[in-house]
Amino acid sequence: MPNADPELESKRVKTLGNVSMMIYGNYGIRAAATAMQDTSRRIIADRSVQNVCKAYSAGDEIFRIQNRQEVKAAEARFLR
Repeated sequence: MPNADPELESKRVKTLGNVSMMIYGNYGIRAAATAMQDTSRRIIADRSVQNVCKAYSAGDEIFRIQNRQEVKAAEARFLR
């Protein structure tokens, strides 16, 4: 679904005076979907993951984003 007003920028919103937060909704997931499609095409074309492995975040970065240490601590605490 397209934006109701794609020209609405934060600078303009600030001039309205009664808006304290803007939510950019699904832009991250839309970008991720495009990246996943591009990655899948590359894997199929190359018949390998070697080239895509070089281009993307290391596993450690994914764990950092997921706050893996906190998850492991909660598992240790609650899953006995």
